[in-house]
Amino acid sequence: MEKKATLLSLGLSFLAMYMVYQYVSSKDAEFKKEYETFFKVVTTSRDILQYETIRPTDLEVRRVPNAMLPPGYITDPRDASDAIAAVPLLKGEFVLDNKIISKNVYSGLDTQVAVGRRAMSIPVNIKSAVGHHVRPGNRIDLAAHFEYRSSGANISEVKVFLQDILVLATGRTIQASPPAGVDQNLISTVLQNLSFSRAPTTETVRDTINYAKTDPSFTTLTLEVAPQQAQILVFVMTVFPDAITCLLRHSDDRILERRTTTNLFDVMGPDSYYGKGPKAPPPKAVVLPKFYDVVGGETISPR
Repeated sequence: MEKKATLLSLGLSFLAMYMVYQYVSSKDAEFKKEYETFFKVVTTSRDILQYETIRPTDLEVRRVPNAMLPPGYITDPRDASDAIAAVPLLKGEFVLDNKIISKNVYSGLDTQVAVGRRAMSIPVNIKSAVGHHVRPGNRIDLAAHFEYRSSGANISEVKVFLQDILVLATGRTIQASPPAGVDQNLISTVLQNLSFSRAPTTETVRDTINYAKTDPSFTTLTLEVAPQQAQILVFVMTVFPDAITCLLRHSDDRILERRTTTNLFDVMGPDSYYGKGPKAPPPKAVVLPKFYDVVGGETISPR
């Protein structure tokens, strides 16, 4: 009995040691996963005031353990550069998504253009710009009326020649509704730093800023295009001025389809006078020449 009890106790001891070993190993792997795996996180290199523009020199990247990663952290400084601080940020603080206001009207147009693409403006009016209902961030197609000569005939066609183009700005408006807090900062700066013979009121400065933001009667649209698309646009605006019409797309509609050209026959249809108009006369029969046999004097038709 004593021998069996000894063996049993030894077995239980080994089992307990094995279970402890498994637990410690699992915890060790968990701690290694949480504290030995580091990620890059963007932090501030100086104190930043609320509604202040964040410059590239205001940011730095630090390595943070996985267990200490905050929700909404940013890994690339370019994602926070030229944005607006929504709240005051202390030196060394994490730059999070909910602490910044994305690039807007006060950040400059160059920060809105994607890498590898270009910003380009086209002239528009109330008719070609969908009644001035186009706003920054919308996506549009571009159609134009083309008139030219081909094989001695005058050709008149309409073609959707560019599709799914992002609108960066309408007139001077880069963002449809910039944050009101930035307006407060701008107003105080204007009133403090500029000297006038007669200082404007806060309402006057606010009206000026609001007009610059909304610009309801804009005459240009600034688009984000690829370099090849920019060449096409320059050609159309040069050869066919005032021919471009904007077609507003749904924000979720990103489908590109090849569109055929449209001419008068496509509009009127085959049942119209244009389609049923007088047909060209059939070709006349070719009269085959006859000649005479010199010797016999008989008329001979060619075969």
